[in-house]
Amino acid sequence: MSEKVILTCPHCGNKAPMNLLNRFQKTTDVPLDYSEDAQFHDIFEVFECPVCDGYQLVLTHWNTEEAYYEDTNLYEVGEVLFPSFEMVNLYRLPKIIKEAYESAIKVKNIDSTICVIALRRTLEMVCKDNGAVKGELHQKLNQLQQKGILPPLMGDLFKVIKDFGNMAAHGDQVIFEKPLVESMFRFTNKILEYVYILPREMKRAKRELEMLAEEAGLQTRDDEEKPPEVETKSVKTEKQS
Repeated sequence: MSEKVILTCPHCGNKAPMNLLNRFQKTTDVPLDYSEDAQFHDIFEVFECPVCDGYQLVLTHWNTEEAYYEDTNLYEVGEVLFPSFEMVNLYRLPKIIKEAYESAIKVKNIDSTICVIALRRTLEMVCKDNGAVKGELHQKLNQLQQKGILPPLMGDLFKVIKDFGNMAAHGDQVIFEKPLVESMFRFTNKILEYVYILPREMKRAKRELEMLAEEAGLQTRDDEEKPPEVETKSVKTEKQS
């Protein structure tokens, strides 16, 4: 196969046209009452990085019930199944967040200290993107929590990454071993997924639920009929003479 797709390599962080080595498509037909069957496609593709020769397995989806434009990039909603290294979907992030996160990926296997600093900077960009721009990073974190953008648990993860980032930036004698760096990535991913990805996935799941409910002639919770209102009649009382 000679097809090439521009992706970011999860091994070396290089962004370039990747060589498509293999492709498999699974199609599921869903009968609809009002028209022909709807088709849902799961596409599995294996790509090779031209820089480090690393492989990645990518899963993308599309279906006949949604509108797609000519410039639609299915990889924006795709998922890297291999390698197992946890990496958030870059296409779903705002540009400034994506660029900061990519910087961390690029140095992940080169300089772990710089990588941790880059992850801290990613959190700085999250604050900026959500309007928390005043004060130190911990003050910006408090602003995100006050706005309800981050719950307490995510705030704790935020603080851990901030503190390790401070250690790395201030030249503290800390050795950032690979397992620790992996943990920092996992924590960062959870925050990014909660703020940027989970809301979009919930909307998509809701649309699919509504479509399936319509096929089955059911109603979703939001569309359930309200209980009928009880008509109340006023009773007039006659004054006793």
